[in-house]
Order: sequence, then C-alpha cells, then structure tokens
Amino acid sequence: MEREQQLTQLRAFDEEVQSHPENAQSYATKGFLESITQLVAYGLEQQDDGTDQYKEELKILKDSIRAFSTILPPLYRTVCQNEAETRLWELTRSLMTLVETELVQHVNTGVCITAIKCLQVIVLLLSKSSHLRPDHRLLNAQELEKEATDVLATIIGFLQSDTESVLTATISCLTVIVKKRPQHVKPVVSAFTAWKKSRSSKDDSPVMMRNVEKALKLAFISMIKTEALSSQRTDLISAFGSIGGNVAIFQRHQRAEELRRQKRAAQQQQHDAEREKRARTSTEYVLPPPSPNMLVNYDITQIPLHGIVNLCMQVLQAVPIQVMSERVALLPAEGVRLAVTRPGFVRSTTPPYPPPPHQPQYNTNPRFKTEEQKIKEEQEAAKRVKLDSDEDMDDAVPAAPHQTLAVAASAASAEPVEDKPKVQVLASVEERASQALRMQPYELAKEARLSDDDKKAMLKMSVQRILQAEKSFQSSNLFNDTARKAITNDTTNSTASASTSAAPATTNTTANNSSSSTLSSSSQSQNIWLLLVAKLITRGTNMRYMPAEFKREQDTDMTEATEEQDDKKRVVMEDTETDLRELLLDFIIEDFASRHDLALEWLHEEYLLDKRNQRLDTGYIPNYFYWFHKLLERAMPTLDAKDRVLTKVLLDAPELDDKAIDLVKQNLDSVPERFVPCVSTLRSLITNRPTVRFMALQVLLDLCTNEDDKMRRTSIVAVKRLHANQADINHRVETFSIEALHVLTGEKSPTATEEEAAPETAWTEKDVVRHAELYFVFCTKKPSLLKELFSVYMQASEPVQSYIRSQMVNMVRAIGMRSQDLLQLVREFPPGGESLVIGMLSILCESKPPTREIVAALEHISPLAQERSIDLSSLAPLLAGQSLASAAAAAAAAAAAAAAAHEENAAVSTSQ
Repeated sequence: MEREQQLTQLRAFDEEVQSHPENAQSYATKGFLESITQLVAYGLEQQDDGTDQYKEELKILKDSIRAFSTILPPLYRTVCQNEAETRLWELTRSLMTLVETELVQHVNTGVCITAIKCLQVIVLLLSKSSHLRPDHRLLNAQELEKEATDVLATIIGFLQSDTESVLTATISCLTVIVKKRPQHVKPVVSAFTAWKKSRSSKDDSPVMMRNVEKALKLAFISMIKTEALSSQRTDLISAFGSIGGNVAIFQRHQRAEELRRQKRAAQQQQHDAEREKRARTSTEYVLPPPSPNMLVNYDITQIPLHGIVNLCMQVLQAVPIQVMSERVALLPAEGVRLAVTRPGFVRSTTPPYPPPPHQPQYNTNPRFKTEEQKIKEEQEAAKRVKLDSDEDMDDAVPAAPHQTLAVAASAASAEPVEDKPKVQVLASVEERASQALRMQPYELAKEARLSDDDKKAMLKMSVQRILQAEKSFQSSNLFNDTARKAITNDTTNSTASASTSAAPATTNTTANNSSSSTLSSSSQSQNIWLLLVAKLITRGTNMRYMPAEFKREQDTDMTEATEEQDDKKRVVMEDTETDLRELLLDFIIEDFASRHDLALEWLHEEYLLDKRNQRLDTGYIPNYFYWFHKLLERAMPTLDAKDRVLTKVLLDAPELDDKAIDLVKQNLDSVPERFVPCVSTLRSLITNRPTVRFMALQVLLDLCTNEDDKMRRTSIVAVKRLHANQADINHRVETFSIEALHVLTGEKSPTATEEEAAPETAWTEKDVVRHAELYFVFCTKKPSLLKELFSVYMQASEPVQSYIRSQMVNMVRAIGMRSQDLLQLVREFPPGGESLVIGMLSILCESKPPTREIVAALEHISPLAQERSIDLSSLAPLLAGQSLASAAAAAAAAAAAAAAAHEENAAVSTSQ
C-alpha cells in the first residue's frame, strides 16, 4: 500500500472513531495494522531538520500511535477468541515491541508521552488474562502477566525523567492503572513516595518540583476515593501524608461516611420492619389460589327461576337511569305498537323497580310522572292505543288479537284487577331485528375530489410534520449525551451503599453496554429518518419517471385525460417538486451545522435520480447541480468562521464542478474570517477529489501571490503541505512558482489597489517578495530549481536584483553549504550572475567557516573571476577557512590594537 493510501486510511480512522468510538472494531484488521506499522517505521527514520515537513511527520507518528492504542483492545479480544489469527498477533506483538523499545525513547516529548499512554493500555490488557483459556496456542496467561509487570516497571522508570510534561503524564498513567488494576498498587505507591527523595534540588527547578508534587497529591486523592482500593485506603492515606498531604480531610470524610452508613442502616431496618408488618396484616386477605372452573360441566337450565330473576334485576338496578333513557330513545317508534300485536303478548303490570340506594329517590325522567299526570296520560294513551291497535290488528293478524282481548276481558270479569302503575312497552328483540332487516343499506357519501392547490397544501403540511420529527431525535440525542456523561463520571465520588459497591466493575460494564446500545439505536433511527426524508423529497414526488410496475397500480385518471390535461398535471407536479425541495432547503439552512447529514443524503438521492432519468430519457436535464449550488450559496453565509462543515459537505458530495470551487473562492474573498478554513477546504479537495483537483489547486496557487502577507503565507504553507509523491501536483506548483518569478523580468502591471490610485511602474521590494516567496520555499525542497533564479536575475533590472539578494537570505541558509546543486551552480554560474553568487557565498559563510567544498569552489572560480574582472576580495577570508564574521572581528580587533598603539606612541612622544 502506498504512503498516500496509508495516510488517507489514517485520516478516515480519526474522523470516524473520534465521533463514534464504537467504529474502532471495524479497523482491527491486518491491513490497517500493517499501514500503522509502516507509518511508524517511516516516522522513526526521519531526522529533525527543523522544517515543517518534519513537524508533519511527528504529527503522523503520534496519530499512528494513538490509533494503535485505540484498536489494541479489539485486537487482543480477537486473538483471545480465535487462535488462528497468528499473523494478526505477530503484527500486534511487533508494534507493541516497537512502542516499548524505540518510541518511548524518542527525542520528541510529544511522541514519548503518546507512547507512554500506549504502554498504559498494554498494561491494562495484559494484567487481566485470567479469563484466557489455559490451552490457548498463542497466548499464555502467566507470560502476559509477567510482561505486564515489566511494562509497568518501564513506565515507573519514567519518573526519573527531567521533563515536567513526561513526569505528569507518567503519574496520570500510573494512577489509571492502579485504579483499574489494584494488584499494582504497591510498586506504584512506593515509586510515588520515593520520588522526591531520588531528586536533586540543585538540578531540578522549584517550579517543576512544586507541579510534580501537586500531581502526586492529586493522584493519591483519586486513589483514596476509589472504591476498588477501599481495602488499602489506610496505607494510601499514610503514603499521602508522607509526601506532605493533609490527612485530616480524609479523616473528616471517613467520619461523615460512617454517619451516613449508620443512617442508611437505620433506615433499612425501619423499612424491613414496616414491610414485615404489612406482610403480617395482609395475610388475612390473601386470596386462595385459583381453582378449576366449577361451571364447566354445570347445567345452567337447573338454576332456579327466582335466582335468574334476581340476577337480572340486580343487573338492571346497576344501570343508571340516564343510560337506560339513552338506549330507549334509540329504539324505533313502531317497535312499541308491533310488540303489542305479537301473539301471546301480555301487558306487564309490574311497577318499576326502586332505584339503587346510591341514586336519588326522585327522577325527572318523563317516564316517571306523578299520580295525577299518570292518570291523565293513561286515559289519553288508552284511546290512542285502542285505535292504533285495532287498525294494526285488522291489517296484520285478524284472529289473534281478538282472542287475546277476549281472554283479557274474561279475566277482568272473573276477578278484580289491582290498579298498578303502567310502564312503557318496549319492542321485542325479534321486532327490532325485523325492523333492522327492512332498513335500506347505508350509502357512502360521494367522493369529493381535491383541487390541485389543496393537494399541494396537504402534501406540504405532511412533509413539514415529517421534518418536525427531527426534534425527537435531537431530544433523544441530548438525553443520550447526558446519560453518557453521567455514566462516564468517576464512580469514586458517589455514596453508594455497601451492597451496590460490592461489584462496581460489573455495574459499570452493564451501564456502559446499555448506554452504547441506546446510542447506537438512536443513531440508527436518525440515519433511517434521513434516508426516508431524502427519498421522499426526490423519488416520492418525481412522477414523470415512475417505474412501470408502479404506474400500472395507479388509477386510470391519467390515461383518460386529454393531452392538455396531461401537460397541466405535469406542470403542477413540477411546481410541487420544486416547492417541496425549497421547503427541505429552508429546513436545512435553519441549522446547517447539525443538518448537513440530511443535506448530503438529499444530494446523493438527487444525483442518483438524475442518473436514472438520463438512462430513461436522453433529453432529460439534470438538476443536481442546481440544488447543490443553491445549497452552497445559502449555507456559506450562515457558517461560523471555524466551522468545518463546508469541508465535510464538499468532500462527501457525489460530484463537484467549477462553480462549486468558484463559490468557495467567493466566500474566501468576501469573508476574511473564513480565509483559513477555506484554504484548508481547498487543500482537502486537492488531496481527496481528483475531478476538481487542479481547479482547486489553481485557486490556491493564485493566493500564493496575494498582496496581503498573512493570506499569501497561509496559502504557501497549505501548498507546501501537499503530498510530495503526487508528481502532477508538484509539477504544476513548480511551474507556477517559476512563472510568478519570471513576471519580475517584464513590466509591472497595476494591481487592483493601484488602479484606484496612481499606478507605479517600477517594481518595489514588496512586489518582489510577493512573486518570489513561493519559489524560494520550493527551492529549499528542490535546490535544482535555483538555475531559474539565475535566468531571472540576469534579465531583471538592477533594483529587482538588489531586492532578490536581500530576500534570498533565509532560502540560502535553509539549503546549506552541503547542497550539491548549489555548489554546482557556484562553479558554473552563467555570465551576469557574479553578484548573485557572491551574495550566496556571503550568506552561507557569514557566521560559519566554509566547508572544503566551498573552498574548492572558490579556488575553481578564481581564474574565471580574473578573466571576467570580478572582485572577490570580500571572500578572501573564506580561502583561509575563516567565516566572514570572524574575519571582520579579527580585522576590527587589529584596527583597534593599531589605534591603541598609535595613541600610545603619540602620548610617549608628547611626554618627551
């Protein structure tokens, strides 16, 4: 794998794992481990030359070590579970050995501290090997435990370092190890207490001693408050006192903890007593266990009649009068008359059952009247019923009613009838069913067709409600963030009871697992919501190019419409699609920083939709870039100056074009605060988006000749950090720098600032710096480009030559006296470049004595200087092996001595 691919993979790891640590499992592979190993090996080979390139290599080296520390736990778990991963374990062991031997001894403090933190992870992993199978082919628990002890001793050895940052980092790592692995507490505590005795007050600064002692005290306080170390708390407190800590704070803490423990015990006893009391008093009401159903084989026809009557009366009595009145009012008016005509019907003379005790004894229902009202209404009702019943009986059943009336008359003449209040007769169930069957079927209301405006309005409201669903994800994310912070807090500050503190590791593991599952579930739900919204806005509203199987399922309205109606509907659909996209765009712009994921999903769906529609219709005009440009135009002004969302959107967008780069350039010019982020965006596009690589590169190169010094130097640094293994980029950069330098040989064209004022025709020193600074920077990386400087120098005017000699000091010093390209140019410089060569040699040997190569080059050009009448007297000290500064100092000392001698001789002669 090439180095460029390795760096790209490392950057992708940083972006994914920093925001989602659970993704580290997917990088625990042999390929990624090999990439890290090669990056670390390459970083160790680099030498400190003081350049920005070396600083960039140090950053890559530290990122590689951090990545290895992150994926080391899943790697170890994989090897524990699978004995066949021999190659994976070999790579892991080799990189662990590299960290333990070379990286911790690195000259750079940052790399050393990062390696120490990696050692902390190694100790934590290897110290917990009890769960390992005894017959594991690759891992041995005892050997791993011993290696963990050796690595711990290595970390403890860094307490003898003379660098304050290394000391504090070591103390922090050892504290974490002791809190998670209590078996290592004794050697660490011994090293902490003996640290001050092993130091020399003469060699160490008081500030460093004070800061390290403070770090040690804080470490002891953290360990004392850890529940896992409660059994050794007394020894830790005494050790804390031995280094000068205030032990009294923990004595007060212990007394308060004891009081709280006693109070909790008393409350627990009281709670147990109350629970026992409730259990004793509730035993009387404990129901027996359910027995088998006794009515399974029971014949309900054997129930006595009076029991059934009582049961029915109890049910009717429990029904409120209001409910009864509502149900009676729903019966048809014909039901009462039809019930009277039924054969064998006998009018009920039973008075209404009294109301239940909880209801009032009076009732305002019209069925229950006073005695006087009842008598009047009964007389009127008798007349009406007689007439109605006679007519009905004559039409329906002629014989049965007469027999019924005769029987009733004979019974009335036989014995007197007791006066009882009458109740309203209800239709029977049979009659009501008969009436229901004769009803006409229910007819649905005719379908009301919505207008196009109503459809658009309803569709917009639906989409708005879908977009508002994002609030639920935001609230759940807020809750998850709070839960994550609460779970990751130090459990040593809690006042948990003894029962809950018995297994803190298990509790924390369970809580972390539940939190991770909750977070992943919420993230998955939000991703599904983003995808659904994007598909709804694009494919759900795109009716012109629906799949054939979906078209067949639609109504036939479109096929029955005329061509004019088709065109009208198509226009309405296009307007609806545009309105919905505008609605989505407004929603994204409201909070672009947090909704850029939705924007990316939408852009991908638009891009895929355009590709599909172009396959179906060659005349289709894609609209992806229209909405993409519109999104950028509206989103850029809303971004914060330090926001990196724009870079992410441009890197993840499906496709870019010239106008997208122009929008970035416009934003860069119009908002000075966003200059640095926009330059970083351009550099990322050059590295990761080949389709717009050279467009972005040209924008960045144009900025390398900007009039503003800060903008120009920031752009030059960005160009310098581009990867050196991309030949096409390097060729374009070198060509641009040479062309910018050659501009100095022609006439000066007025700049935008000078066009408003009186333009200057002569080149100034600022102009020379603006056009030559990028070239000077790349000459330090590739000294062979210096031959172009001679070409420009010989064609330039005398002021420009003077400016070039004054501005090339840093470049020449960076190249140094050992550059073969520079020595070759000194030996074979073209005519007209004498002053440039003399200036270069003067800069190189100003404060350092010349090397043998420089002296040989001077001896080589001495005859040539005589032929061309070149004055090399200023370089004469170089032939003697002296630097110009030392020679000038010696000459000044000789002159001062001569002047002193002259004054002394004058004084002697005067005295004589």
